[in-house]
Amino acid sequence: MCGRYSITTAPEALRALFEFEESPNLRPRYNLAPTQDAPVVVEADGQRHLRSLRWGLVPAWAKDTSGGARMINARSETVAEKPSFRDAYKKRRCLVPADGFYEWRTEAGKKQPYRVTTKADAPFAFAGLWERWRPKGPSPSVEEEIVETFTILTTDAAPSIHHIHHRMPVMLRPDQWHTWLDVEAEEASSVLAPFDDKGLIAFPVSTRVGSVKNDDPSLLEPQEPLVTQEAPEPPKPKQGSLF
Repeated sequence: MCGRYSITTAPEALRALFEFEESPNLRPRYNLAPTQDAPVVVEADGQRHLRSLRWGLVPAWAKDTSGGARMINARSETVAEKPSFRDAYKKRRCLVPADGFYEWRTEAGKKQPYRVTTKADAPFAFAGLWERWRPKGPSPSVEEEIVETFTILTTDAAPSIHHIHHRMPVMLRPDQWHTWLDVEAEEASSVLAPFDDKGLIAFPVSTRVGSVKNDDPSLLEPQEPLVTQEAPEPPKPKQGSLF
């Protein structure tokens, strides 16, 4: 799954990489959390645009926005059929810029956070879906009443990080972005797979990442694990045996 991630790349570098038109003034985010606003790349009329959307998808048909916090992720295997996601999957796919994400693993009764990123330490994109929600009843009189949200797709974890969690977000390489944004849904599904295992790295980080109040560069630094894994002792030879 994906419940926290980071995007710290400079705005001008993001613009050059994702080729969107806007010149945003983005601050680094070291611990982006559900229900917070995040930069998302959408496509309209053949052009890419950077938008600020709330993390946690709210379907257009929802009565209110309260369910968005439960829809931060969508399983790629079922996204085409699920009522909450299928319309967005057909019409509103997006790229979610990131440079790493966090996952937790229980070790000896303690939850150890890990940071997962690319060995190249370069920005990438999560495969995402976005949606626009309007209040029910009369048409809203002001634009602020419209809420735009997104979700991040997940898939099976790559072998190198499967010991941390059995699921991971769908991480897209730049050569896959056009496919995800521009082609029909059936063809776009070809990119919904675990990231190249040789390109990933994971390491323990501070438990401070567990609090949304903490959003600073120290969260990206490798830390000693909470529980030191000791190597098992070799088996002792049976009495009377020469080996």
